[in-house]
Amino acid sequence: MSGILKSLIFFGRQSSPLIIGLCIGIALSLILTPFLEDDCSPSITQEILGGTRVGNLRDLRSNGPSGEEDYEPRLVLRNYSKEDIDKLSKPDKLSRPRYYTTELGMREKLLVAVVSTRETVGSYGISLNKTLSHYVDKLIFFLDGIGTKKLGLNIPIVGFKDEKPLLKVFRILSYLNENYLNDFDYFFMVSDRTYVHGRRLYKLLQHISISENIYMGTLLDNPQSLYCSLDGGIILSHSVLRAVAESLSWCSRNTYSDSDTDNLGRCVLHAIDRPCITSIQGQQYSSYRIRDDVDVVSHLELIGSSTLVKEAVTVSNVPEASDIYALHVYYLQNDVQLVNNTIRDQRSEIERIRPSAPYIKREVTWPVGSSPPHYPATRFDVVCWEMFNSTHIFMPDDHHNTKPIIGADLHDLMSVVNASVAHMHNRAGGRLEYRELEYGHRRFDPARGVDYILSLAFRDNASGRIVSRKMEASRLLTEPEIVPMPYVTENTRVTVVLPVAQDYLSEVTQSVKRYEAECMVKGEQTILLLALLYKPGVSSSGDNKDIYKPLKDLARKLTQEYEETEAKVKWMPIHMDQHSQQPSTLALLDLVVKKIQKDALVMLTHHSAVFTSDFLNRVRMNTIQGWQVFSMVPFTQYHQEAVMDQGSYMRMDVNRNNGHFDTYNYDHISFYVADYTAARKSVSETIPIVRTEKDLRFDQPQDFGPYGLFLRASSIHILRAPDPGLKLFYSDLACQTYSVERTERVNQLCELQEGKSMGLQTQLSKIVLDYMERQSV
Repeated sequence: MSGILKSLIFFGRQSSPLIIGLCIGIALSLILTPFLEDDCSPSITQEILGGTRVGNLRDLRSNGPSGEEDYEPRLVLRNYSKEDIDKLSKPDKLSRPRYYTTELGMREKLLVAVVSTRETVGSYGISLNKTLSHYVDKLIFFLDGIGTKKLGLNIPIVGFKDEKPLLKVFRILSYLNENYLNDFDYFFMVSDRTYVHGRRLYKLLQHISISENIYMGTLLDNPQSLYCSLDGGIILSHSVLRAVAESLSWCSRNTYSDSDTDNLGRCVLHAIDRPCITSIQGQQYSSYRIRDDVDVVSHLELIGSSTLVKEAVTVSNVPEASDIYALHVYYLQNDVQLVNNTIRDQRSEIERIRPSAPYIKREVTWPVGSSPPHYPATRFDVVCWEMFNSTHIFMPDDHHNTKPIIGADLHDLMSVVNASVAHMHNRAGGRLEYRELEYGHRRFDPARGVDYILSLAFRDNASGRIVSRKMEASRLLTEPEIVPMPYVTENTRVTVVLPVAQDYLSEVTQSVKRYEAECMVKGEQTILLLALLYKPGVSSSGDNKDIYKPLKDLARKLTQEYEETEAKVKWMPIHMDQHSQQPSTLALLDLVVKKIQKDALVMLTHHSAVFTSDFLNRVRMNTIQGWQVFSMVPFTQYHQEAVMDQGSYMRMDVNRNNGHFDTYNYDHISFYVADYTAARKSVSETIPIVRTEKDLRFDQPQDFGPYGLFLRASSIHILRAPDPGLKLFYSDLACQTYSVERTERVNQLCELQEGKSMGLQTQLSKIVLDYMERQSV
């Protein structure tokens, strides 16, 4: 204890100055604080500091002295109008772009502007378009003195009405600035007598940062020149084009040269104060100029191996338009050789480092470096193999046993067989002679491509025997491309056409009520058009004798009740005479589309259909005028007695026990009136168009409806896909007792549909077994 006390006394002696200093400092701070607060703002007068003003400065949330309680601020609207108050109470809704690329300001890479003339665009322009357009994002040809005429050429042309050669290049820059400045990172200007190696140009720009001002090309022959040659091609970045566009008025006033290269170079130099460069960020731009009166093919054979030609981005002064194709073949061969060398080197590198890599069985793939095959997570995700011989594919789907090899399948399989035979001939040194394809297997793997296993029969020329050789082939997926599609929105009005027969009046009434709940209450932009089919002698005057009077009254009531919404219910009568049966679908649509505008979107439906607003949005997005029609595969319920879970059945849940997607149902399709009219006219000679109700007597049963019409008589794409938002109640098809005359093919389709409509095989088998058990008792 005494030792601890001695240690404390020793420590206190050593720290006594520090402790005394801390005490004095704390005491002085407490004494001087009130005086420092009074003098903290010596420039402010005592009048301002006095009274309640000090409290306001101390607490900005208070309206009085700092000691009072805080108050909630109130908004004084004495001098505001009612419109201003509404704007304050209802803040503006944030309007965002449809695509994230627009909001983020993302642009495409390259636009190529070709300076051409009326005399050369039909030759050089066509050649340049065929060899360059698929490498760049956009290609435009600019001409003088043609206005909006396109000269009958299927290439993008922009013409200027008056012909002023000196200002032509500035008009091109002005056009690009006004229409495409915010859409592209780089703009490439070149004359039409220049071949452009599109692959190398695009690859060069991918390695250059867009953050710098780029004015790049090849210098003129004069070593003192500061301008890029237009014949050799000029690259302008987005920022340079913007700066040049702001100086176009100066550039036009200071144009005195006959050369577009000098005029453009002077303009760029004035706008950004930078000369032409040939290299930046490690990327080199080079161009090769062909001498006059030189045969291009023989010239390439002579100097084609030189680095100057191989690494050139452009080849200028091409003598003839056909020489552009010869140059394109030369550079394509070089590209293929370069790609093959790169693949060989990468595979060798993979083989070299594989022993040092962690061993994972799934990474060992063939060909070396290819994507590994798809490994299913569940048994429902298994990728199946298809077996085939030289004429048929076996078990192509769940509904067919065989399918003949025709069309694209024939071209695909024969190309693989031919390549395999050529490989075997080279490997055997010509000793084996191909005889036939014994069998083969094919599998489409979404992760890697198509894999093949072939069994080929060969004759051994040495022994004369027939031998079999098993071979494996693979067609790997290449770089995917985005297919451009026209822009569509979800704001398009949909006209829902519902044919109404007298025998189904109660079902149609329920369908109208479902339409009210789903569309009219929600304010959907839709019109329900009831096509009322009147039998001969039935009145359509709307009085008590009209069989459709209750339906018309309901439609009129709903339209008036929801007058402020976009949804409507309308009807049109269609009278059949004594010589006509129930009209075919095409005849019905011929009469209906006459009452609808040509740019309207039409969806044909059935009275047993139940659809949602999300389904209507998919109809709007998948139906594109002049491009695509949408054929929906509905989810159709089974017979109620075949389903055990009645609760799920009544809710119309999409479940394999409740129903199925009826692939034989083609009653639902959406299209634009203009597309239907064009397709209908193309077959008007064989299937006359029904223009009036009197023409219904000439209507004949057809093998196909609107789906077959677009499939056979139109080049418009047909999207056929199941949609869970379209559901159908069960209905007895009764194909054998159907009263309306139909073709044999339609009856066969109806029988196939009827065979799938009752229920699953397990459900039907249970019903049969239960029935047999009851009968035995």
